Amino acid sequence: MTVSEKLEKLRQLMRQVGIDYYLIPSSDPHQNEYVPTCWQRRRWISGFTGSAGDVIVGLDQAFLWTDARYFIQARQQLDPTSFEMIPATQGSFSAITVWLYAHAKGKKLGVDPRLIPCKVANELDQLMQDNDGKLVSLVNNLIDQAWIDQPQPDLASIEIVPLEFAGQSVGDKLKALRQKMCESHCDAHVVTMLDSIAWLYNIRGRDVAYNPVVISYAIVTHDSAKLFVDQSRLEPEHSAVLAKEGITIVEYGGFAQALHELKGNVLIDPLYTSWWVQQQMHQASVKLITSPISLLKACKNRIEIDNMSEAHRLDGIALVKFIVWLQAHGLEGFDEVSLAEKLDSLRRLNDKYIGKSFETISAFGPNGAICHYAPKESTALTITDESLYLLDSGGQYYYGTTDITRTFHLGVPTTEQMQHYTLVLKGHLALRHMIFPHGTRGEHLDVIARHALWARKLNYGHGTGHGVGAYLCVHEGPQRISSGPTSVPLLDGMIVSNEPGVYFADQYGIRIENLCLIKKVADVDESQTGDGPFYGFEDLTLVPYERKLIDVSLLSEDEIAMVNQYHERVKRRLYDDLSAQEQAWLEEATKPL
Repeated sequence: MTVSEKLEKLRQLMRQVGIDYYLIPSSDPHQNEYVPTCWQRRRWISGFTGSAGDVIVGLDQAFLWTDARYFIQARQQLDPTSFEMIPATQGSFSAITVWLYAHAKGKKLGVDPRLIPCKVANELDQLMQDNDGKLVSLVNNLIDQAWIDQPQPDLASIEIVPLEFAGQSVGDKLKALRQKMCESHCDAHVVTMLDSIAWLYNIRGRDVAYNPVVISYAIVTHDSAKLFVDQSRLEPEHSAVLAKEGITIVEYGGFAQALHELKGNVLIDPLYTSWWVQQQMHQASVKLITSPISLLKACKNRIEIDNMSEAHRLDGIALVKFIVWLQAHGLEGFDEVSLAEKLDSLRRLNDKYIGKSFETISAFGPNGAICHYAPKESTALTITDESLYLLDSGGQYYYGTTDITRTFHLGVPTTEQMQHYTLVLKGHLALRHMIFPHGTRGEHLDVIARHALWARKLNYGHGTGHGVGAYLCVHEGPQRISSGPTSVPLLDGMIVSNEPGVYFADQYGIRIENLCLIKKVADVDESQTGDGPFYGFEDLTLVPYERKLIDVSLLSEDEIAMVNQYHERVKRRLYDDLSAQEQAWLEEATKPL
């Protein structure tokens, strides 16, 4: 079916149920960032493959909202005769609500209640009422009815994470969670976010691309803990381990009935729990509170931190091997796809490597200006020595999750390219070496990474940093570094990315990214003003910067020292596990500026 044929089929269904507009979010019932193929409804109807973007289809027109990371990609992928793209702010639904208020007066807006968080649903419901319209809950998804060859879920076996990797038992995690539930006067907590369930119950899976999670639900009370999952996927020994931890296994399909039976005060996270879940709790008093699991998971324990450090050491070895190979063979006719495959093959040399943590962004020249570009065989550019090559990739290891971006040039960079790279590097270094007091949030630090670019009237359209899980999702909340407001301060044990960039449409893009551990650097009693404690960042990523792109004249003495110190640490951590050829390259790559 063509896009226009799909839209016509959908509009027929819309007329049958009596709605004027149909909202198709990019999400699924668990609010996954990477949506399983069987639930990629927005992609099916629009052809847009980006990870962020929502669609509204009207009886005559169709619209896609996405943020600056995907503007170029959306314009390339959308059929302009069928869809109009409307710019939105990353992580915000406000552009859609403004549009609805202006265009949907007196209209009926339909939505699958399983696909939107209850906070968004409640706001939309009020907005439509205020606009003399109505929000219509349609649990029989209209896309599913139109999608003739819709695939079935691809469910894999479930793993148990041993204590040596988890660092904390399920019992201890449940105890901490129940204490938080007591503080909120809640009798139960319904958990639908897959990484939260995986962390809480020390399980992992392969149900969602790139994220080692299990499609499941959980309900925790003060005397029980239930896991709703397809029981055929559990080996007997795994069931025994979970039972010993006090977890009762219930079939995935039994979740609705369990919600019907809940009583008392029930905690659900308004940002990540679907409207459908809220609708099912007829006997309970629903409390819309941020899940305590979010912060418990974000602040890594000592074993998780040590394992994440080891994951980045292993990843650094693979990246050095790749860079040495790239510099020797990169101009032999390889394209963006084959280079991404080469890096993956080098990561796979380590038996602790499980797979990619996201789809590799392997982007040459103008494709580098597309922030979340995904190379395809049909459109992949061949690498030459005439422009920049941006490589943003990550791995899932049993030890942890990695995410790194480096920008290369296989020829002689221009003066302008060097200047742009160095301005990004200055922001990267400024953020990395920032010390900040307790209570500081990501929006307080975002400008630090942009200052050097702003001084040259340059900017970038994405956030500066996102949280990262420990052998979990590469994008993890609640911590982030961006201009948008957050309610959670940056705390000891959190892991965030540090990734400023700059992009020039139809020319090239530059991004430099390390993952950093937030750690305490001073107690309150060390502050003359009695403030604190104070925190700082420690690099986990271990890969040299691209020396040929650094314009040393733009760096201060302190910044030069920062680069030299980082490079010395990289060499010290990686040197002994490299071949003689790779060691020689590392010596050159990390020599003092």
